[in-house]
Amino acid sequence: MSDLKKIIGEKIRSIRTKKGLTLQQLGHLTGHQASYLTEAELGKRNLSLDSLEKIMNALEIKPGELFDFRELDLNSSDFETRSVLEVHYQFLKEKKTTDVKMIHRITKDIFNSIEKTE
Repeated sequence: MSDLKKIIGEKIRSIRTKKGLTLQQLGHLTGHQASYLTEAELGKRNLSLDSLEKIMNALEIKPGELFDFRELDLNSSDFETRSVLEVHYQFLKEKKTTDVKMIHRITKDIFNSIEKTE
């Protein structure tokens, strides 16, 4: 994965969340699916200039603001955790509530087991 795609994706996510927009809301404003925007924010999608322009218009920002990366710390464990959580969230939101609860119970059991062996 390209570092630039990852950086631009994180910047889009940062601006989107500061403006209080969900992925679904941004998708509605841009005409893109939330899954497409998730991949873009995770740096897994090559964004065309047209897509970037739609995103910038929806976020009401100029190119200079999108490409100002000074406040991002892409090497932080917080960034990695947010990326993984976003992927899981997008996966789980498509599932039935009973399945999500089952996955939650399994995850808790795994972590409890790990903590007991430490």
